[in-house]
Amino acid sequence: MQPRKNKRLAQLSEPFVEMQREVACAVTKAAREAALTPDSISFEVPPHPDFGDLAIPCFTLARIFKQNPAQIATQLEKNISHPLIEKIQAAGPYLNIHFRPRELASRVVGNIMPSKKFGHAPRTNETIVIEYVSPNTNKPIHLGHARNGFLGDSISRLLNAAGKKVIKTCLINDRGIHICKSMVAYMERTKSERRKAALPTPSTTGKKGDHFVGDYYVLFEQLSKKDSSYKDKASRCLLRWEAGDPETRALWKKMNAWVLSGFKETFTALGLTFDRMYYESAIYKKGKEVIERASKNRLIETDVSGAVIARLEPHGLPDKVLLRSDGTSLYITQDIYLAEHRLNDFRADATLYVVGSEQDLYFKQLFKIVELIEPKYARGLAHISYGIVNLPEGRMKSREGTVVDIDDLLAELTEMAGKEFDERNAALPKKERDRRARIIALAALKFYIIEVTPRSDMVFNPKESLSFQGRTGPYIQYTYARLIRIIKKSKTTETAIRKKPLSVLYDWRQERMVMLSLAKYPTTVQESAKSYDPSRLARYLYELAQTANEYYHATPILAAEDPARAQRLRLIVAATSVLREGLALLGIETLEEM
Repeated sequence: MQPRKNKRLAQLSEPFVEMQREVACAVTKAAREAALTPDSISFEVPPHPDFGDLAIPCFTLARIFKQNPAQIATQLEKNISHPLIEKIQAAGPYLNIHFRPRELASRVVGNIMPSKKFGHAPRTNETIVIEYVSPNTNKPIHLGHARNGFLGDSISRLLNAAGKKVIKTCLINDRGIHICKSMVAYMERTKSERRKAALPTPSTTGKKGDHFVGDYYVLFEQLSKKDSSYKDKASRCLLRWEAGDPETRALWKKMNAWVLSGFKETFTALGLTFDRMYYESAIYKKGKEVIERASKNRLIETDVSGAVIARLEPHGLPDKVLLRSDGTSLYITQDIYLAEHRLNDFRADATLYVVGSEQDLYFKQLFKIVELIEPKYARGLAHISYGIVNLPEGRMKSREGTVVDIDDLLAELTEMAGKEFDERNAALPKKERDRRARIIALAALKFYIIEVTPRSDMVFNPKESLSFQGRTGPYIQYTYARLIRIIKKSKTTETAIRKKPLSVLYDWRQERMVMLSLAKYPTTVQESAKSYDPSRLARYLYELAQTANEYYHATPILAAEDPARAQRLRLIVAATSVLREGLALLGIETLEEM
């Protein structure tokens, strides 16, 4: 790991990076080699704590010193001195560095205790617009949408921690051929009921609105397999909609209202919020206008069928239809307009689209088309691609009705968590049991999804996600609750513990491990934000929870005498602060009792 060239290191309170920088400067000074600079020195974390807290592999220095790596390590061992370093040892081609316990405690715990924003960067003038979830109003939110939503939400939180102004947006795809399919199926199925004026609705069937409409989308696919004319019916429905046919528009408004009501309920349950909601029905005409202007400039062509096409083959991409031959628009129609609109609306420095990897080609085409129409609107456009969510039994398919609706999954996970509480604490009041079960269920769902690198496909296993052992959200929540219990048993408030001065040396190996883990938190947050990859933070929090667990099992805390007791409690408070803040960046709530 190279020491980073960053003038804001001190402001960022990244102790691990700062310590590396100081050690690099000490090595440079001791070497007395003009060609050696702090940036020439790389670092590794030793595989075992007995080897030290930090190691310098000397292979990369051989060219500068004109010696073999083992000789370089031996030479440097004799001359390096710094207040941060307690001991330095040459071990073959490596130089192992042990930090002074008191200095390490001051740098790490001393940084965490005064501030609840440990790891957050100073505010910048950079504005980032991020679009995520963006569902169609023809089906409920499913597990694939949930991965999208959790990624978008956690990336937004991380970017905010990195000092950016973040505008969270959601594009509701509330018009188009898919929506018309649900409408056609509803009209076909309710033909006989229309005469009785007693049409089925979510309220009469007891179904949530988005689930109710989703059933008709599945029905359409079943009907169209038996009768190919249904596809033509959907196309004619879209033409009537775009022509403003009153009856078609009235049914569309009614069915959309059902779905949007369901979406709102689901977003609230998942903890997803947005600063701006866009509706395709309100902007698709603006997209057509942009395309018409571009057509006049010969950037876009109309083929013999009447379809409007962007010729992208000269740019190494397949051509893309922007308007169908019947004049109706597609998703890309409004996306072209939104790229222009959001840049003007928010003066955005970047616009991020969280969309599945099956749309990788689509976004390459979109960004190239925007660039061809007006280069300035292509500035900062980026696709955050993520892999498919599968179930143990295979891939989900919306049109076949084999998806997992997130409402149903969350209810199932909540019930499973509730049964766990029944076994652990049968006396817990039902209201409190249900509250804790919902928080744990959502933590299980979010962490299991976020912990996987975004680009990777994944298999969601509900039972595994709820485990209190292993790499799961409930495991980290449980660790946090156990640490809080230690603090409560101490009969001392967190505020009082935080005020205790650092007065004793930390000399337990486990304490050093906890402090080194805590020191890496700010860097992990900033790198997770920079890479748009919250899985880095998720893995870090699991490793911190493991280290904290090992610490309180191996170290007397409440049984220790002061001042050691006070200092160990202070380390526990520091660990709970980082676990709480880190989980919050993933959109996960903590519990003080489980």
